[in-house]
Amino acid sequence: MGVERATVLITVKASPEIGRTHGETVCVAGVRLDGDRPSWIRLFPVQWHWFWRGEHPKYQVIELDVEKHSKDQRPESFRPYLDSASIVGQYHSHKQRSEVLAKLPQYTMCDLVAAKGWSRPSLGLVTPRLITGFECEDHTGDAAHAVKMNRAAQGSLLAPGAPKLEFSPYAFKVRYLCPSQSCSGHLQTIVDWEISEAWRRWRHTYPDDYLVRIRDKWLQLLDASRKPALFVGNQQQAPQGFLILGIGRDVTPIEPTPVDRAPSGGARRSSDGTSTGPLQSTEGRLFDL
Repeated sequence: MGVERATVLITVKASPEIGRTHGETVCVAGVRLDGDRPSWIRLFPVQWHWFWRGEHPKYQVIELDVEKHSKDQRPESFRPYLDSASIVGQYHSHKQRSEVLAKLPQYTMCDLVAAKGWSRPSLGLVTPRLITGFECEDHTGDAAHAVKMNRAAQGSLLAPGAPKLEFSPYAFKVRYLCPSQSCSGHLQTIVDWEISEAWRRWRHTYPDDYLVRIRDKWLQLLDASRKPALFVGNQQQAPQGFLILGIGRDVTPIEPTPVDRAPSGGARRSSDGTSTGPLQSTEGRLFDL
């Protein structure tokens, strides 16, 4: 498969990371609109200097050349040729956005976590049946966080003049039940750029209660009245681990699409595993090839 032209509705812009291979990068994913049906696509690497200028917001439609990744077996992963990108339009209304999201398959997180093999979806839409909690883990002083802060202090290597990257020491996580009736719960980290920006700005604007404000804001985004949907993605180096890449709204739950499960005897898991252990570089786990 060679280079092809793709039309992409950007739905995911995760927090920037500094990786060993590609430097300052951003996770960008979206819905491909040029096929017979809308489908997920992951674009990597997307450099920080392409992202920070703010010319490509969420729900913008772009056309660009892409090529299937030779080092990433996940079916949705493509290498973007960013110099070829052109802006097609912007989906401003929730109605426009929800009409596209409604055409995507929905999954249970239990199925996604239990599945094996590279053919299973690595990006997907999950409509939570019930939000049961929001947690904030403080990793101040962790070695991994210190390494990232030291790298960021050097400034951007590829975009002089770009804002200095700042990395939150907090991991913000959501507890929820997925549509599976036998679900015992999932705890997953939010890596959406917007929650990182809230931390970066609100800790100065609201120094006394910014963490409470972040919790309240994201619980509001996840309120059942908004008919929320989670944009989830797994990790190349740890494919059983899924993260929350973003949150959509006005998505009516439909019958989940089945996903091939683990071989018989495989244990059902109630967590994707991203909730344990010290905070690490999500780019290193998600995208660094």
